[in-house]
Amino acid sequence: MTRVAMYPHDVGAGGGPPVVSIEKANQACYSCRKQKRKCDKALPACALCTRMGRTCDYSEVQPVPTAEDLEALRRQLTELERRLNTTSSGSNVNIAPTSSSQNDALSHIHTRQPAPTEISWEGGQNLFSPTLFLDGRLFKRIGLSIPRPSSELSSEILQCIGDAEALQHTLTGYFDDIHPWMPMVLRKRMRITYPMWDGGDDVVLLFLAMKLITSQPQAGFLASENHLYIASKRFIARLEGIGTASLQYLQTLILVALYEYGQGIYPAAWMTVAQCVRYAHFIGLPSYSESNNVLGQCTTWTEAEERRRTWWAVYVVDKIISIGSQKRPLCGEPAPNEILPINDKAWESGDASLVVQRTVTSPSSDSQSPFGRLCQCALLIAKMLRYVQRTEIRKANHERLDYSEVANITEAASSLNQCLQAELAADPGGYFSLAAARCLIFSASMKALSIYSAEVLGTSSIGASSITSVQEQLWTDEDLALRLVAVDEMKKTAAHVRDFAADLFAYITMDEDLVRTPPFVLDAVYSAAATFWSAWKEDADPVAETSLENLKRCLVRIGGRWRLGGEYLKLLDQLEMSSMIGQGGFPDRRSFVGIPMVISNLGGM
Repeated sequence: MTRVAMYPHDVGAGGGPPVVSIEKANQACYSCRKQKRKCDKALPACALCTRMGRTCDYSEVQPVPTAEDLEALRRQLTELERRLNTTSSGSNVNIAPTSSSQNDALSHIHTRQPAPTEISWEGGQNLFSPTLFLDGRLFKRIGLSIPRPSSELSSEILQCIGDAEALQHTLTGYFDDIHPWMPMVLRKRMRITYPMWDGGDDVVLLFLAMKLITSQPQAGFLASENHLYIASKRFIARLEGIGTASLQYLQTLILVALYEYGQGIYPAAWMTVAQCVRYAHFIGLPSYSESNNVLGQCTTWTEAEERRRTWWAVYVVDKIISIGSQKRPLCGEPAPNEILPINDKAWESGDASLVVQRTVTSPSSDSQSPFGRLCQCALLIAKMLRYVQRTEIRKANHERLDYSEVANITEAASSLNQCLQAELAADPGGYFSLAAARCLIFSASMKALSIYSAEVLGTSSIGASSITSVQEQLWTDEDLALRLVAVDEMKKTAAHVRDFAADLFAYITMDEDLVRTPPFVLDAVYSAAATFWSAWKEDADPVAETSLENLKRCLVRIGGRWRLGGEYLKLLDQLEMSSMIGQGGFPDRRSFVGIPMVISNLGGM
């Protein structure tokens, strides 16, 4: 009998027991012996057989082939015949080129292949019982399990993924460029398996999504025309149709949502993020006890941490997708005792001695990993969104606005930014890992301040008629003064973003560095550019004009990696066109000199 620590120091956190006892067999099971794979000898079934949904046999005598074995052989034979027929018919299979040099500027740019006119999906049956959704208590009481579905992999999917060398190139690109700022996939578990279907359809889908997220936009083609994107969406729909329930499927949805967001594919990005939230609830995240009912028991604490990180990834993208529209996010808020992601290096190495757990209520001064900081910034974004929604309701009802909460948001942003600056100074190599978190802080501050500053700058998003109605209210001197303070704070924050963008532009002069840039930086760069545009139009400030041009230059550069940069440039053009519409005048700012200012200063940013 061996006791396996599920999560160090995790007593009572996350909804699951901290320690689980696992009974071991005396020898490896027949399937692992046959395939010469490491077997954890767990009873009644080892982890690999459980994951593959096959019978686990620990007997010494070779068992009689089961129906599952015969079905697997039939699938392999069918796929081999299809590939042979494809080769004999003269099909030209184009595999993305690989490069041995990590400094090759085009190392992660995919070679565009013509999308197949039709992708066939053969086989596969939905064996999923609706009991989980119709009567969840009954599902738990009678101990039903989620079947592991399977379907035949089409030759088109195998062509998209490529051979072992191409797949290894994809994994290298993913863990070098995407993983540092979105570390949710456990690197040690991502092993190339041939035949591909031995790893499971959901694992193949995850490989495909990794290749998609590392691919580059191609001139003359829309991002939605990427053949990897088309194949991924179809494969996702196929596995959903047969009732797939796995962590890898959710990780795939997150990567596809990030691709759609970064390449500006709307409304698909918005809808895919909603699918991520729903699917996370379906498999029971973030609770370990709930997820065990669908995904099965975790065998290691690193696997339990991967589940936690995957849920936090869903939380992050759900908040980020809502920044621009300021619509209500779908992912629920974590409980006060919910654990943030642990140290990234401790999780990657599996070294439990380095694990220090922090909750969502921990002060920002406590040390955090880059991903933990990103989650803290997403929590700040959620607070900002709730505040904006409440303030808009107050405006509509002609009620006095609450100025204290925006001060709390900007103060929290300033404190968090100071911690990030200190951590960046201590580890300059983590620049791209921390870049997303820094820009989310800027975005949260500027969005909160824009509620007041936009009306003074004449760039309010609520429309001219709404502005007129607000102007007709009996504003006190303090009300107007606070709005003018908000303008000053917006300009200060925009200046911080401008300086950040200048550093980033210097970092991404080489293509191999450009591909490491997270798309989350773009909203802050755009918001700062819009602020400088307003200042330039208002005061004809040459510094504001120069700052605007530098921020545009950064958007152009990042747009070569994420086409969302180009979409933000279009918004700036639309802003220029909107300047022809009169917005109404405001009192002279000089008349409010000496009136007390209560909005927190962001000078620490």
